[in-house]
Amino acid sequence: MKNTILIILSLCSLIVFSQDNFKLYYEETDDGFVILADNDEYSPVSAKMNFTLENLKSSNGNNKVFVVPAMTKRHIITNLSVIDRKKRVKLGYESVYNHGDHNQKEYDKDFNYYLPYGKGNTFWLSQGYNGATSHKNENALDFKMPMGTKIYAARGGVVIDVEESNSKSCTTPECAKLNNFILVYHSDGTFAEYTHIQKGGAKVTVGDQVKIGQLIGYSGDVGWATGPHLHFIVFLQELKDRVTLKTKFLIDTGKKAILLSEKEQYTRAY
Repeated sequence: MKNTILIILSLCSLIVFSQDNFKLYYEETDDGFVILADNDEYSPVSAKMNFTLENLKSSNGNNKVFVVPAMTKRHIITNLSVIDRKKRVKLGYESVYNHGDHNQKEYDKDFNYYLPYGKGNTFWLSQGYNGATSHKNENALDFKMPMGTKIYAARGGVVIDVEESNSKSCTTPECAKLNNFILVYHSDGTFAEYTHIQKGGAKVTVGDQVKIGQLIGYSGDVGWATGPHLHFIVFLQELKDRVTLKTKFLIDTGKKAILLSEKEQYTRAY
């Protein structure tokens, strides 16, 4: 094929999440090319592919989002077949990719989350859903707690990302890039992020399977923060945005689950 067809290539990828565990590539076939993906992440990855094709036809469409399952090698994105073997071939593509299933809308709305701290503890919810300080148009929760407070998994899942190297903080959005966090992927396709953990404060690593109520780290005052607290958020991940979700938590003895309200305190006695 190389001896009879002029091949021109132009490839470009934009990575929305920082990691080295996802790769898009191509291989030549008898009919043209196959576009493949290796996903070594512990969650699905969505990739939007925009092909520039000359004398090639895609078997699986163009300018669309493809979802690659977790821990998958040589996942076929599309086959590109040559239309006229006497003419030159041009293959170019731009791609953007991120954790999760970009197309997912449904999830387990009835799941009851644990409060993300230890049995016998009571903490104030200093900022709730759509809070005025930094949660505008975002379903996120801030639990005010001292630095070094033990953080427990609010739901079971697999750890897909950990950042615990930062130590600085400030009260402006510019410090968001310094946030320490633990990111957990749940069985229904949602994610939970536990943010502002202290430097070196993670008790889990990427790939760990965590159970609900398991110790995962220690709270801190790192990144974009107005004081020591735990920022907790559950979301569906799109390519360039998060769809944040309201969730119910078991309170008191664990016999009832409610949506938490800002400026209230909640006890975990289970």
